[in-house]
Amino acid sequence: MTSAKAPSFSLRSVVEGDIPELTAMSALTFDMDRHTQLKAAHPTKPYDHAAGTPDSIKHWLSLPQKVEVTKAVDTETGQIMGCVAWVFRGFDRDPSVRGSVEKPQEPTKAPSNSVSSDYTKTGSADLDHLEQLRELTDEHFSEFMRKIMPPGTRCMFIGGIQVHPEHQGKGIGRALVRQGTDRADAEGVICWVHSSEAGAALFPKCGFEVDETLEIDLDKWAGKMDLKPSAGDEKWGTYMFRYFVRQPRVS
Repeated sequence: MTSAKAPSFSLRSVVEGDIPELTAMSALTFDMDRHTQLKAAHPTKPYDHAAGTPDSIKHWLSLPQKVEVTKAVDTETGQIMGCVAWVFRGFDRDPSVRGSVEKPQEPTKAPSNSVSSDYTKTGSADLDHLEQLRELTDEHFSEFMRKIMPPGTRCMFIGGIQVHPEHQGKGIGRALVRQGTDRADAEGVICWVHSSEAGAALFPKCGFEVDETLEIDLDKWAGKMDLKPSAGDEKWGTYMFRYFVRQPRVS
């Protein structure tokens, strides 16, 4: 019996023309994510994860010295199999080009669904229960960023990573992560990632360790709005966000 042919892919820079394909992949990737499913079940303001993808990618591409956006491309078909956005904090991606561009591109506004270290919880009484859940998760994420990246910190982190469901388990995720960790090792800086449950198995294989977690009882929040899980499921279950950190390796 012959073994299946290993996938052949190359890593290339993402361009704006890739956005439609990356948006479609984003929808497929997060379709089975339980936390995303709950947010999408909102009766009047259903969350659409893929809808935020174009603005996120455009924002990353508008910051070429601070974000490196890379895609894994099937060398035979040209299909995008995965992508990652590595963010540089406290130093530039390529310091050698500083001042060489006559008119740098103007950065776009950060997407509305992004979370920054200066996030402030509103605590508004008008928020429904799923909006309160978002405030809880956003505040927790922001607090972690303030802890791991105080002023003056040099580090790298993953702004977003996804692998097409048809190509998961083939080493693509590790290749995309390794592109950043190799640079982090060269710079002698830590790197970190705020991981969904789907990424929990990948990052330990790349040298990351869990630094902090946030566990959510989805049934508790869904019950407050009488939101039922998909047909055939009795419960939404629990969901855990993991904050992974990787120390630099000195060769």
